[in-house]
Amino acid sequence: MHVYPAMRARMGDWSYYIVRMTMREVALEVDLASKLWTDETLSEAIQRAVKESRVKHELVKFLSRRPDRFFSSLVVAAIGGNPTWKPVASGFSEDTFGELTFQDDPQYYALDGQHRLTSIKELLADLAGAPQGFANEHISVIVIPRPDPTQERDRLVWVQRYRRLFSSLNRYAKPTDTDTNIIMDEDDVFAIATRALISDHEFFRVPLPQKQSFKVLTSGKNLRSGHQYFTSLQTLYYMNKVLLMGPERKQKFGRPKDLRVFLQFRPDDTEIESYNNQISRIWSALLDAFPVLQRNPVLMRAHEVPEEDPEKYADHLAFWPVGQEVLARVARSLLDFADLDPAGPHDTMVAALRPLAALPWDLHGPPWRNYFLVENPKSGKLRMRNEDRAKVMEGAERLFRWMCGLDPLNEEEETELKDEWVGLLYPQPVAKKITQMWEQVRKRRTAVLDGTTDTAGATDIA
Repeated sequence: MHVYPAMRARMGDWSYYIVRMTMREVALEVDLASKLWTDETLSEAIQRAVKESRVKHELVKFLSRRPDRFFSSLVVAAIGGNPTWKPVASGFSEDTFGELTFQDDPQYYALDGQHRLTSIKELLADLAGAPQGFANEHISVIVIPRPDPTQERDRLVWVQRYRRLFSSLNRYAKPTDTDTNIIMDEDDVFAIATRALISDHEFFRVPLPQKQSFKVLTSGKNLRSGHQYFTSLQTLYYMNKVLLMGPERKQKFGRPKDLRVFLQFRPDDTEIESYNNQISRIWSALLDAFPVLQRNPVLMRAHEVPEEDPEKYADHLAFWPVGQEVLARVARSLLDFADLDPAGPHDTMVAALRPLAALPWDLHGPPWRNYFLVENPKSGKLRMRNEDRAKVMEGAERLFRWMCGLDPLNEEEETELKDEWVGLLYPQPVAKKITQMWEQVRKRRTAVLDGTTDTAGATDIA
């Protein structure tokens, strides 16, 4: 016999019970569907497969390392067991609180929360790795009983109901969006550093009592012509992750799963302060080395230049999210190439980043016209390219690395780089035009390496 204090509830045509179980009870009594159903097709339809890597490398570590660990309720099907409900007197509705009793041993399986369940089982299988007293901690369990089927048809009806319930629980559950995660996360040190940068750095912060920076779009990633924002929160978060990932951290977080686990656990205040200070110093150096970034974004993101005062406007790759991501990767490489002490002098960091200002950023000139900036085939208007976006960004990074001396290439390697670039041009210009464009790129590279290019980033951004 199993007796649980419970709260009885109803929604739609479902009656269910909210009970409290210890972690030990959950580990011993609740199973995955695959343990209960002999029909593999049926079990797979009722419950998605458990990702063991997520359980071991994320959830188990979360439970074992975080004193503020917390799981939402498990939703559990209870099959058989002859359940009965006995209300107890309370100041509320007479059938709200009571005892849920199973006269026989029911079969429990998780309708929702199989990864959480598996991580609890995994941790309790080796108590040496579990926090002290974890087995007696509690979790809320929503129990949905199913009577013992008397006929095969009854069993199939309940299987169908459970299937639909599983689908409802997962289809209509909406995870928090990326912007909300960056704004709210108190464990991800890159999110913490990004918020600190927006609040404290003079380039990003705004006068109180405003809560949002007019420099950073906090809803969505894409920017449009006419937007006042310098960047979006999602892009700034990405840039900060790249800029903060120096050689030592790259070695430490060489595998993506290592970084995912690290971001689940809040570092101590000293380490957080180190991240905050470092990203602030990098941005200060970046803005001094590449002063064009401080211009009015409304004037720097114009595919179509207005007829009045056309000289005021530009279409600058570093003011678009795709260009900012490439900028961050090349900037990090320049800092690594200079082998700088993260706490070194500001002027040294500025000097390492200065080649950025000499690179070609004008979307209307080579190598970016027909590469990042393309014509809409229907309207004829210019737009930022969506097709082959990942390949185009990788190619842009390779071009920039070559142009600023990070990747010196021999003749054959340069030809390969050119061919990759040509292969991504859309539409393809005529051969003579391609030759002219590439010669301009080569001349710009020579000027960048010789230091003869105007790096003020004034009107000539090409």
